[in-house]
Amino acid sequence: MRTGTSFARDWQLIKVARSLRRHDVAGPLVRRLLADAPPGLTEGITAIAGRLGEENGTTLLAHTEERFDPPTLMEGLLLTWGIPCQSVDDADDGAVTITIDGAAAALRETFADVRVAVPYLTGYVRALQPDAVLEAGDGGSMTIRFPSRGE
Repeated sequence: MRTGTSFARDWQLIKVARSLRRHDVAGPLVRRLLADAPPGLTEGITAIAGRLGEENGTTLLAHTEERFDPPTLMEGLLLTWGIPCQSVDDADDGAVTITIDGAAAALRETFADVRVAVPYLTGYVRALQPDAVLEAGDGGSMTIRFPSRGE
């Protein structure tokens, strides 16, 4: 704010700042690119999303303690992003399965498009545990299976 301005003007600026939502240009841009893109561009965008997910997953691993297990890291990450998920331990083989509701508004807010979410999360999951698998289901739902690490 400038010095020497009126209190009324300053108050209006504060009200505007509080009432406006975060300005997101990237989300609408990616949505339009994917909607209007030829197949080659769509594949390029999703490949970049996968690499970015893997880079971010590797960065997270570098900053965590060794005793954190990949399913817990992934579940914590999703919950931090506000994406509802459910984690289930398989008593038979020790695997952990995380189910993500693809219809959740938080998933749409975090990712511009499911076509970006799936490769990004796949890259992230593979960085956390290379033998883990993400499967996309109907309606944007996803299942991540972390096999037992045999520890």
